[in-house]
Amino acid sequence: MTPVAARDIPRGDELLLLMRCTGYRFNRNGVATGATAPPHEDDLAEAHRLGRPIGVKEEWAAGEIVARSVAAARALDPDAVLSAFVAGVGGSAPRGRQILISYAWARHLAEAPQGPHGVPDCGLSEVERLDVTEELVRIACGWAWNEIPARCLPDLEAAASHGLPEATGADLDALRALLDLVAAQPQGTTPGQLERTVARAGLLARTDKYQRYGILIGLAELGVLPNPLLAPSFDRFVPRAEVHEAHRGMRGAPRSDITLPLAAWRGGVDAARAARLTGACR
Repeated sequence: MTPVAARDIPRGDELLLLMRCTGYRFNRNGVATGATAPPHEDDLAEAHRLGRPIGVKEEWAAGEIVARSVAAARALDPDAVLSAFVAGVGGSAPRGRQILISYAWARHLAEAPQGPHGVPDCGLSEVERLDVTEELVRIACGWAWNEIPARCLPDLEAAASHGLPEATGADLDALRALLDLVAAQPQGTTPGQLERTVARAGLLARTDKYQRYGILIGLAELGVLPNPLLAPSFDRFVPRAEVHEAHRGMRGAPRSDITLPLAAWRGGVDAARAARLTGACR
């Protein structure tokens, strides 16, 4: 089987093929969504020929995930990660939306305290099983999340092995427009209210609700969207025990589709961190 490190994020015709094989399609507006038709046998055979197993879950021990993620993160330039994220925000490269979250999760693992199973308290089970092909398809389509850190490994290794997209001027304009809109919201605005405002403004073309949340989660993990309960993981290692404690500090039960640290945001933009993000774009 092709090693994970050799697998790039699919694009072009290969992405369309793998979307058909894994149950996704682009709708008439260019937004990735679920497909209803089962994959064709010819498509499955072509995916296999390309070294992209369909419906196969790989199994990794937590220690292996940590070691490989640390190695991949060390190979990445932080500015390149930030520029790729801006490309994801603007839409020239939706693939860039996840990498900021993945990199923030991995960059401090090497210095983190070891737990009872020999790995940090970083959200991994002792053994993780992941469909790498489907995960790479989801990254290519622009979905991003911070709840299942095992998904960070194929993202990080693809970036380290094959490089990252760079933001365009149009991407940077889109980010600035988004940050201006966020900054204009009154204190007390919830993430759900913010997402709906962003959707109505039409600033993030070809995105669905969950892709918009992924972008906002990335901004929160960088600290651009500040909150009083949880440090951004870009700054330091944030153990899961700290995340659970932050949950207890919130009013009411947080929504499952709005995760911390974004869930604790109630308005505002950290100008210095926003400048760090825009300054990474050459």
